[in-house]
Amino acid sequence: MEKLIIDRVERNIVVCEKDDGDMVNIDISIIEGNVKEGKVLTKTLNGFKVDEESTKSREEYINGLMEGMWEDE
Repeated sequence: MEKLIIDRVERNIVVCEKDDGDMVNIDISIIEGNVKEGKVLTKTLNGFKVDEESTKSREEYINGLMEGMWEDE
């Protein structure tokens, strides 16, 4: 299943990053859900959908990587 990460929103265009690092532009009207930077999108029959479960997993993974980075040793 194709997944994209929302990089930014520019008016009615959502700029997303694919797994291979390529950037794609998607019209916001074909995205179902709360469009916001950092959210994960999955492809549907009619467009794309914000995948809240994948977004949460990705956020937890990133937070785990950042844990302790700025703490005094």
